[in-house]
Amino acid sequence: MSEPPAPARRSVASAPILVLALVVAALGAVGLARGRQAELLTVPVPKAAAPKESAGARALREGRGIDVNTASREDLELLPRIGPTLAERIEEARPFASVDELVRVRGIGPRTLERLRPMVRVGSAGEGDLAGEPSEEAPGAP
Repeated sequence: MSEPPAPARRSVASAPILVLALVVAALGAVGLARGRQAELLTVPVPKAAAPKESAGARALREGRGIDVNTASREDLELLPRIGPTLAERIEEARPFASVDELVRVRGIGPRTLERLRPMVRVGSAGEGDLAGEPSEEAPGAP
């Protein structure tokens, strides 16, 4: 009778290669999953319409200043140190002939007025009256 074949033995040297192959396969699977996840996260989303910019916000951005006689309460609140209460008081104290008259409003003193002066105006945004200063031209001048 013949002897049965000896069972196949794996070489001890091939074990690290097998472990390495399994690690590489696992990392590849994780990488593919992450790539797919990133792909799903980058689906384009339609953009919502940007909120419309108020006239006061646009005037401040352009450096023209807010007209305190016509600005809305929300626009007045864009000014530093002006909250809802002061904005309401400014509305109630209108009209103003000049920026200096803002001190009539309770809560606005000389220091606050000086902070506001570059950002407010009274009337049109023509030359010279951005900060409530009189125009250099005399009335009636050609």
